[in-house]
Amino acid sequence: MRIEDIAKEAGVSIATVSRVLNNPQIVKKETRDRVLAVVTKHDYVPDSLARGLMTRHSKTVGVLIISVSNSYYMEITETIQRRLREAGYMMLLGATDDSPELERRYILDFASRRVDGIIVIDASHENYASGFYPRAAAKRPIVLVHSDEAIRASGMREVFLDQRLGMRRAMDHLWALGHREVVFLRGREGFSYDLKQEAWSDWLLEHGAEPRPELVLRIDEGNTEDAVPLAEEAVSQALRGGLVRSAIFACNDLQARGAVSAVTKSGLRIPEDLSIMSHDNTILAVSGRVQLTSVDLKMKSVGLAASELLFQAMGGGGIEGASRRIEPELVLRDSTGRACNG
Repeated sequence: MRIEDIAKEAGVSIATVSRVLNNPQIVKKETRDRVLAVVTKHDYVPDSLARGLMTRHSKTVGVLIISVSNSYYMEITETIQRRLREAGYMMLLGATDDSPELERRYILDFASRRVDGIIVIDASHENYASGFYPRAAAKRPIVLVHSDEAIRASGMREVFLDQRLGMRRAMDHLWALGHREVVFLRGREGFSYDLKQEAWSDWLLEHGAEPRPELVLRIDEGNTEDAVPLAEEAVSQALRGGLVRSAIFACNDLQARGAVSAVTKSGLRIPEDLSIMSHDNTILAVSGRVQLTSVDLKMKSVGLAASELLFQAMGGGGIEGASRRIEPELVLRDSTGRACNG
């Protein structure tokens, strides 16, 4: 069925049908209800591509994350999706598996689908440094969610997550509890992991402690559900080797859950014998018997800030004030306690 057929059956003009579909608030209720009754009767679906070509607005937004099985990304994405829906937008979602190349391909694919704007969560340093993002942002609104100081200084629309500050607060907490050997559990590759490890190392050096390489545990996959068994195995091996004696910091809640499983299976108590601290504070932090002390990245605030910045850009707003800083906080639960020798 075509829009002309809807108009004929409802006894209105094609322009009136178009207004009902695109700006229903400006049409009288009686007329609007009559048109919508015909639309519903025939399950009419407007040609969004054709409409986008005419209006130059597709009413779609592309959102790019690293993994769909990491609660951190999905909690941010859920907030974005709800906010977009409230504003009449549909969301296209892509996952990059932390690949800069796949990230670029998704951005170009979103552009080919004529999205009105793009939000990238954990944008790669490589694609910024190569000039890809500045070029892409010149063609359509893009908001980057990241923790990269170089991107922050670029003047792009961005939500900056101060993960370095969050890491320092985590170490302050563990140190105050008497923990002097903090094992660092991370994924194999990734800017966020590198940033956290650098902050961990810097903090130890500032406090007269050696950031020993053997206390850094790496797993091959840190952002998907596979991180749980991989982290469990890595921590189990470290326990058997006598490397874990006081506390573990895990770079996300998935890895922390694997660490909890390894420690409990070894017969040790949390936190009486060993403390575990996580990062992100997703639903996983409170989903098990051991409630995790965690660095809260405030996912809802991140999603709302990114959405509002994109709406501002799509509405023609300038770059002035197009930056938001999210400051992580600690949420203290029962997975951390005083060191046995503290």
